[in-house]
Amino acid sequence: MALVFVEREVPLCISGDNGGDIFIWAIGDEKPKQIKRLSEEKDWRYSGIHALAAVSGSDFFYTGSGDKSVKAWSMHDYSLSCTMNGHKSVVCTLAVCNGVLYSGSWDGTVRLWCLSDHSPLAVLGEDTSTCGSVLSLAAHTHTLVAAHENGHMKIWNNDVPLDRPISAHSSSVFSIYMEGEWLFSGGWDKAVVVQKLSFGNESQVDVTEIGTVGDDSVVTALHYWQGRLFVGHADRTIKVYSYGG
Repeated sequence: MALVFVEREVPLCISGDNGGDIFIWAIGDEKPKQIKRLSEEKDWRYSGIHALAAVSGSDFFYTGSGDKSVKAWSMHDYSLSCTMNGHKSVVCTLAVCNGVLYSGSWDGTVRLWCLSDHSPLAVLGEDTSTCGSVLSLAAHTHTLVAAHENGHMKIWNNDVPLDRPISAHSSSVFSIYMEGEWLFSGGWDKAVVVQKLSFGNESQVDVTEIGTVGDDSVVTALHYWQGRLFVGHADRTIKVYSYGG
């Protein structure tokens, strides 16, 4: 259900599944080696690790769960350090930026948590539930983008929301990725939309759609790295796009 890579002296990959199990893998020159297996407390009503997040050099990694909670796990002994409650449904996406952990839920809200002591900071989206579940989050410097199941994306800059949601998609947006001023999004309508964010004074953000890459399969995952956009599809393919080609 979720993966996260952690840069350490011995790099780690952490994976979580829909049964509530978390696996810690050592990634080296040889075959990845499982070094730890963790299990969330089972509850027949709610289960599964739906999201993972980590910061290189941090003492913790984080899980978003079917039991509506966000959990902090120690990177030293892999014990459960803290449980953050507040969401009213599954926590399905996490993002970390500038000392803040963002959690998005099927309840349609985004919650902000302080990374230093895991205390709650704010709740975004409580006043606008019409967009449905939050399915993906992207954070960069002082900007947060939340993708929703109705195809809309909401933007906050310095915790101030954009006047109205972006409606670049016709249905659920499953994945978004932000790299500087560039915002990539994809989902059920099988399209990848590229948009440019222009930042004005204080909280002002202008959004310009640059183009769309259409395909014949639902977009399930996005990642941007060294000038290339990697797009995961429901038909089990990964396609790579480079700027200008």
